[in-house]
Amino acid sequence: MRNPQLEYQRQSVMNASPLKLVIKLYDLAIQASYREDDQRLREILSTLIKGLDFNHEPADQLFNLYRYCQDLSREKKFDEVREILDPLRDAWEASATQATMESASSG
Repeated sequence: MRNPQLEYQRQSVMNASPLKLVIKLYDLAIQASYREDDQRLREILSTLIKGLDFNHEPADQLFNLYRYCQDLSREKKFDEVREILDPLRDAWEASATQATMESASSG
């Protein structure tokens, strides 16, 4: 029998927009920083790096920030990682909210 919680999480990911997936990755990274799980944190940051589209301007800056956060994670500076990721996560959330509102008003 399937675990209902895991099934719910799987469906949540499968139905999420690309913006929501990025936010979920930020949430996971921030959670890993609170647990001081540097390996998991670096894996999530690698996933964020792999998802960057370098045809758009902020990708270079995000790449550098994610790499810097990976370095901070290796140094066990988890508070500093959160100081960087928290406002970025909030910016992605604001962007997703704006996109949802624009989509609703144009439909």
